[in-house]
Amino acid sequence: MANEELQQRAYIKGGELRGEGFGSFEHLNLGATNLKALVSAGLSVTLPTAHEFAPVEYRAPAKPATLKPDSVYVQRRDGQAVPVAVGEHKKANEFSGNTAAKKLLSAQEQALMSALALGVNIAFTTDGAKTVYVDVDASKNSGSLVTHSETRDFSPAVLDGLLAGTVETPKDPTPLAERVWQLIWHATKSEPKDCLLTFVEIFVLKFLSDNLPAAVLPADLNFYRLVGDPSAFKTSTGVTEVEYYVNQIRPKIKTIFPDNTLCDDQSVPALFGMTTVVSKTSVINGFVFFSSGQSTHESYNATFRAVVHAFNEFGPLTRIDPEFKLRLYETFLRRSARQQRLGQFFTPRNVVRPMVSMAQLAKLPDGAIVLDPAAGVGGFLLEPLMWADALEDNLTVVSGKPKRRVKTIGLDVDPDLHILAKANMLLHVAELVRDPATTPNALNKAMAESFVLMDDNKTLGSLLQPPVNSVARILTNPPYVTRGSAIYKDTIKLVQGARNGKNLKDYYENAGLGVEALFMRYISGALEPGGRAFVVVPQGLLNRTEPGPKQQLLDECNLLASIQLPRNTFFNTAQKTYILALEKRHTAADPRPDVLCGLARTIGESLDWRRTPQPDRNDLADIAAAFIAREEGEPDLAANSPVVKVVGADSFTPDDRWDVPRFWTDEELVDLGETTPPVKRGEFIEDTRATLDELIQDLANVEQEIELLTSGDMTEISLADGGPLTVRSGTRITTKEIQDHPPADDDDAVTVYSCFKDASIVKGLVSSAWLADQQKGTRKKGQQQPRFPLESNPSVTVNANGASVGKVFVRPPGCLLTDDVIAVQPVDPTQFDLDYLSVALQSAVTAGGFLYEAKLFATRVRELTIEVPVDDGGQFDVEQQRRIASARKRFDAIVARLAELGRWTAEARII
Repeated sequence: MANEELQQRAYIKGGELRGEGFGSFEHLNLGATNLKALVSAGLSVTLPTAHEFAPVEYRAPAKPATLKPDSVYVQRRDGQAVPVAVGEHKKANEFSGNTAAKKLLSAQEQALMSALALGVNIAFTTDGAKTVYVDVDASKNSGSLVTHSETRDFSPAVLDGLLAGTVETPKDPTPLAERVWQLIWHATKSEPKDCLLTFVEIFVLKFLSDNLPAAVLPADLNFYRLVGDPSAFKTSTGVTEVEYYVNQIRPKIKTIFPDNTLCDDQSVPALFGMTTVVSKTSVINGFVFFSSGQSTHESYNATFRAVVHAFNEFGPLTRIDPEFKLRLYETFLRRSARQQRLGQFFTPRNVVRPMVSMAQLAKLPDGAIVLDPAAGVGGFLLEPLMWADALEDNLTVVSGKPKRRVKTIGLDVDPDLHILAKANMLLHVAELVRDPATTPNALNKAMAESFVLMDDNKTLGSLLQPPVNSVARILTNPPYVTRGSAIYKDTIKLVQGARNGKNLKDYYENAGLGVEALFMRYISGALEPGGRAFVVVPQGLLNRTEPGPKQQLLDECNLLASIQLPRNTFFNTAQKTYILALEKRHTAADPRPDVLCGLARTIGESLDWRRTPQPDRNDLADIAAAFIAREEGEPDLAANSPVVKVVGADSFTPDDRWDVPRFWTDEELVDLGETTPPVKRGEFIEDTRATLDELIQDLANVEQEIELLTSGDMTEISLADGGPLTVRSGTRITTKEIQDHPPADDDDAVTVYSCFKDASIVKGLVSSAWLADQQKGTRKKGQQQPRFPLESNPSVTVNANGASVGKVFVRPPGCLLTDDVIAVQPVDPTQFDLDYLSVALQSAVTAGGFLYEAKLFATRVRELTIEVPVDDGGQFDVEQQRRIASARKRFDAIVARLAELGRWTAEARII
């Protein structure tokens, strides 16, 4: 019967013992197979000859080899099936009633005996309602049963955590995010926000599957149902994994986190003069694999399975590295060539942290309100939950209801951002999600209280319902729009009736130009007396000459700090930005404090797309520390810092500029690297003349060198058929084919080149295995030929059409060229230097005047001729080709230096 059970359950495959997928483990669902039979089938363990524990209630068989556990969990180690846990499954509710204690003890001892026989330290028993875990080693050593404190349903995440024990360390899913980002983008070429929403959606599914009990998210509807053999899945369900997810699992997640959750805390709507607040969205709603509406196409299944495999291979999402929580969105920004849409709602973590520090949230009294009226993904409100000096442990669940010492509220007009913020909240309160005392309803209520979608008026958003004199702290990075911003004031004029007791037309009348100016009016009015705001604003807001908006701001608030951030602090703009710190005045008679001015050159990370950490280069953190120290009566930090100056409030009147470099001397700015030193006119002329003389000499030298190198014997060769060069079009491959067949890993990736202006831009990466399977036609003797031939040798390509027609590049072997480029290759690769060939071919194409209107097909390229140096014997001189190509590269470098000189002369400060 034992071996028969293994055969019936298909656990013997190719003569090898293999269980069902269980995360990164395998599960053997048994009951009639003894341990001896399992060892005979391939379980890698040596069974003891006698029991190592004396049970009290369980009647153990005479020999350990005859034990028959209900479940055995194994892990592949060097190809061997090694047991790691055992389980006993009892009838429903068996551990309740008058005999519950005896039955539970018997089941625990039964699991313990099998665990000891298999040499594993994890054993559990369950009746479906209750799961109890046995500490096998502790039980053996003490001679009596010892249990673990774990109470969650058994799952891959629980097993992984128990195996790790007390050494379980938080995981950093950044590599996972990088890998999944590439899979999704190459498959869909979707906008970065859509790729992010999809990653977050699958992340939420995996996260919930690893942390919620089966009573909330059943096994048939969790992440692990999607893992395993695709043919077996299709046989059992009748659909592909992506279709099953869309039609079965996704609706279940939306029932756990439903749309339209009512906010029970009446103080939240009251803050905005509203009667109710309803959270309109779930935590997911951004799946790029929909082909239309709410349906998906099975052609996406390969990519979807690759994403699922990547998550499964990564392991459980239980303890998540706090740094990843802060960096999730940056991962997608770094990888995106199109950052604008995503950048609109993202504030770098290295800016959020010092702003939160300056806000000193830990000092706020119970019931205080912290608001972000342009919350985006919620960083200003969620990240303080992770910091002991801010709002750590601010959110708890008591008797099924969320409790917050300080109320944190984020607003946004974009439903997608609202969803991302709620998903981000789950990530930040992961430990609370895992807590048995936390119900899904409590999580939904907590999210409804924390994030409010203000989209009743999609133009005004949160500006429609301004709080009045009621907010203790505002932390925000409002949108910057000046051009076309008149629509906001026009919309305000159309609003009928009062909003929170204010006529909006009058309320925003003197706010000034731009959406950011409207938000500044919103902020100054929202603060309670003594309340503070820390706001990111564009430099242009501070330098506008219109005094009215500044006067209105100063009527209500004191300016505490003006801190300049470095260029490129934000992903989507090189514009200079500032952090303004404001405090609501109690009365018009209040004295105005001095203003802390900061010049932040660095923020603790590089300011390119890589965002490489640079913890030793963080002026912004130093400025924030000086601000806090000054607030606490210790002004020395501010006084001794080269990037901080404290200036009298009378330097920030409505008629003044509010940017701060004017408070540093020119010499100080030069020392800080904030400006180049001014150049006297004579020195400017002398330096420019010297540079020009040098460049002219370099041009003369390289010109002479090129003339000398090309003055020898040259031969003109044609690119026509039959010559030393072959000319052909690339291969037709569609974007959809590339998207539908992404590589499984780096070894499976083939780069596809097409007609782009920049040599580094590629059409995509496609699976080499899939390419190899694609055949067309037949040759003699029945041989098929590949539909997508890869380049066996390096080649020179000419863009055939588009705005970059005629651009010439060198491409490596092993790539795939599309039919939008023409490939030129030597018949004998030893006769040509490809760099020279690209130079000569570019000259021929340019001389031919091929523009966008004159598309460059293969027949036209074959009409071209190029000159090639030859040696005394009339053979192609490859060394001379290399020398000419090198000289041409130096010529191009001189041209680049000329462009740099132009920029320097345009920016020079001449006195």
